[in-house]
Amino acid sequence: MISGVFISLSFTDVFGDLFASDSDRENVVDPNSDIIAAQATIVSQNPDDLEDILLLANLLGNSNRLGEAIPLYEQALDMSPEDISARVSFARALADGQLVADAELQFEIAVEVDPENQQAHYYLAELYMNWTPVRQGEAVVHYRRAAEIDSTTLIGERSRTQLQTLGADVPPPSPEVQSTPVEATP
Repeated sequence: MISGVFISLSFTDVFGDLFASDSDRENVVDPNSDIIAAQATIVSQNPDDLEDILLLANLLGNSNRLGEAIPLYEQALDMSPEDISARVSFARALADGQLVADAELQFEIAVEVDPENQQAHYYLAELYMNWTPVRQGEAVVHYRRAAEIDSTTLIGERSRTQLQTLGADVPPPSPEVQSTPVEATP
């Protein structure tokens, strides 16, 4: 009872039909279709705008439309090969699409170009932990590096937790930023 109104939800209302066939799932309307269409229009009007291209690629990738996203990610990386954020986004979309070898390559390039990129290390470690069979030794190396870069971030904390869970050595926490005490004025 919420504010005098009884709400009745079924399991299917909350979690969806777990037993629906693939053809039933294909007929589901993409809630992002209007946003994707609008962003596609923006990209067609501004074909050299890297941020607009990446936004459309990310929208498509997050909507299980990886086949449409890949050429946009490639276009963005052709425009700006040193853009680590774009490369990590591309790698994550590839990983989500089960293109693990391609994702690994993109993460490795990101780490090579920017060895201090915490996200690239962390998500590469996550990729290795989801690999079949699990590549735990390699994952530990990248979790450790992500934790060393900055243990105070969410990714740094998660990396430390993963290392502890795996029974691996955990690097000491990053030094806290020390503030200078403010003296009281008389």
